[in-house]
Amino acid sequence: MNKSKFYTFLIVSAAFVTYSVVTVFAQEHSDHSHLSDLAKIGGEESTDDKVDDLEKEIQKYESKIKDLQSQAKTLSNEIAYADSQIALTELRIQNTIAEIVKKEKQIERLGGEIDNLEERIDKVSSSIDRQQVVLNERLRARYKSNEDSSFVFLFGSSTFNGLLQKTKYLKVMEEQDNKLLVQLAKTKDAFKLQKDLFEEKKDQAEDLVASIEQEKVNLESQRNALNDQKSSKARLLDLTQNDENKYQNLLAEAQKELNQISGAVEALRGTAPRRVKKGEFIGYQGNTGYSFGDHLHFGVYKYSSFDDITAGNWYYSNYVDPKSKLEEKNVYWDTGCESSGTRATGKGSWDWPMKDFDITQGFGHTCYSDAYYNGMVHPAYDMAGPYGSKIYAVEDGDAFFCRNCLGGGGNGVFIFHDKGYMTVYWHMQ
Repeated sequence: MNKSKFYTFLIVSAAFVTYSVVTVFAQEHSDHSHLSDLAKIGGEESTDDKVDDLEKEIQKYESKIKDLQSQAKTLSNEIAYADSQIALTELRIQNTIAEIVKKEKQIERLGGEIDNLEERIDKVSSSIDRQQVVLNERLRARYKSNEDSSFVFLFGSSTFNGLLQKTKYLKVMEEQDNKLLVQLAKTKDAFKLQKDLFEEKKDQAEDLVASIEQEKVNLESQRNALNDQKSSKARLLDLTQNDENKYQNLLAEAQKELNQISGAVEALRGTAPRRVKKGEFIGYQGNTGYSFGDHLHFGVYKYSSFDDITAGNWYYSNYVDPKSKLEEKNVYWDTGCESSGTRATGKGSWDWPMKDFDITQGFGHTCYSDAYYNGMVHPAYDMAGPYGSKIYAVEDGDAFFCRNCLGGGGNGVFIFHDKGYMTVYWHMQ
């Protein structure tokens, strides 16, 4: 494929990407009137102005979300927060599409510049060839004239004036040849400049193509985030039935759960542990301790003993993503915060604490942690198996068993492992 065809291909490819993402997004979100002008980007509207306007809107929603996070925890505020998150993500999707259109237009412009540069390079190259031919012919003529002059000097001439005229002619030819040499050098410099500029434009075009591919990845991620945010809002409305009292009760239950897990440490401090082996049975899944349902709350922390736990907010300190310690396993995720499905989960060597289960809440920021825990992360996995599922130690360690150790009905196990790790198992029978 020659250069012209290659850059034509880049332009057509970028245009096709833009058309595809705009069309698909417009179809998926046809119910949002403020998205109806997506396909017009780059037409009557300036793409740069469109990007600037979107960035200003994004900043407004980011500021609004920040304000909502600092307000009182009410259901209406949570719904407003969810709506703002959805609107923000939709704006980011629009902005990504606008960036793709902008870069496609840059590629189109570069394609034209590259074609012009190719023509100019061809012309300069032809000029160099012509100048080189002329110079070679003149040098040969001068060489022959010099030979003739030497012959005349040795064997005489019909007139001495003829020799003088020939000498002057050769002098003029030499001066012209020197000028031609200077011009040839300038032409070669221009050729190098055009070649360097050509390579620069070509690199810019290739970088833009790579950038568009990354924007496509960002777009897919933003679409997934939008779907997750809509699912989160739907889940919140389903749990609360759009009732403020129900929401406040759920908040209170969540705080009681946190207080129980945190308080169990103080209740168990100073008690004797029991040594357990990896894979050893330690109890049954349950719903004790202010649970939202029958499940296991499984957390991993960087503590080597209860003596390391000195702060009251240890629950939100030194936590570790469980997937970094658990062995890889295909697990079904059904959190209500995101699309359900089986995922390969785990990067470590520990056993999983259950055999047959789904993950009902992941680690990190989730729709539940944002709604019920003041935006703090969920520092654990929530796992739900069949009723009465067995729970196992994920690794060898010293286990402390809380059997209603706080008097509020909460049951769980804390196990300290080698290399300074602690695992927490809560809501057990």
